[in-house]
Amino acid sequence: MAPLALQLCGAMCLILVAGGEARLKAGREDPIIGSTVIHAPNVATDAMKASAAIHTYLGESKARDKVWDQTVEARANAPALYPAKLTDLLKAQNKTIDVLGKATELASKSMTAAKESQKNAETLYKGKMDGLSKDRVGADFKSEAAGLKMAMQGP
Repeated sequence: MAPLALQLCGAMCLILVAGGEARLKAGREDPIIGSTVIHAPNVATDAMKASAAIHTYLGESKARDKVWDQTVEARANAPALYPAKLTDLLKAQNKTIDVLGKATELASKSMTAAKESQKNAETLYKGKMDGLSKDRVGADFKSEAAGLKMAMQGP
């Protein structure tokens, strides 16, 4: 009887494993029960917006540097192009200043939100710490347990 039970148990395990493997290989869209699905964020926070604006500023600054290099080269090698390159440089600097202003504004907004969030968290956790001190923190539980043990055992 025992060998037959082992054979049946082995066959059932093979069927379950094969079924689970087929389900994994099927490429189904719905997740298997018990799995965790992590989704990418779909809303930009103030910090994300500020970071993107700073990256934009860095890109504009690099473009301005290229225009500056062209202006210096024009002054040395092509003096007739120098006034046009100065105009291009002025436009590039103005664009960089505008982008920097937007980045500064978004960074300030992000900093304000972060400070407010920190203040709220400190208030919340200070309240929780005060709540803990109202309970029996620091009580002598060992002596209470010993006293209770004596009372439960009786005379």
